[in-house]
Amino acid sequence: MLKNLLPVACLLLLAACSSSPTLYHTLAADPGNVAVAADVSQRIHSLGVGPVKLPTLLDREGMVVRKDATTVEVSDTHLWGGQLEDEFLSALSQQLQWRLPATRVQTVPWELSQTPQYQVEVRLDQFDGMPGGKAALRGLWRLQAGADGKILTTEPVALERKTAEPGVAGVVKAQSALVADLANQIVRSLAAR
Repeated sequence: MLKNLLPVACLLLLAACSSSPTLYHTLAADPGNVAVAADVSQRIHSLGVGPVKLPTLLDREGMVVRKDATTVEVSDTHLWGGQLEDEFLSALSQQLQWRLPATRVQTVPWELSQTPQYQVEVRLDQFDGMPGGKAALRGLWRLQAGADGKILTTEPVALERKTAEPGVAGVVKAQSALVADLANQIVRSLAAR
């Protein structure tokens, strides 16, 4: 009986040794060359960010990697370090804070006494990328008044970035840049108010 178990044990050991290690990714919040919108920041005292709504396809641990226009793969070796919704919310709020330094930027949830002057909600339809190709952020965002929830503007988002580095790490860097691009779009809209 022991002779029969030895080949099975060897196969299991080889399978364990040959599997790829799991890599965890986060969206980078890098200030880089941020254009500070000081005049906008002086007018807007507080800005709430969230919620971020994800489609079912993106609401998972494994990263969604695009293979072609109609095929995606959910990776079991490349995972988000936390919930993608939280990763996105944190990165976007940090990007907005860098652009609006005099504004108190906060994420959902907040105390009723801390209700912001404005609130930005984001709904993502696509947030994936193709290694060696492009990363895409599609969906919409809306700005509403904090006091009464009145919707002030709703804008579509259709952003793309080339993945400058190979592999999934390049996709994540491009996705991080897309979050910064979204922050720029939001600040431009706030400047027009």
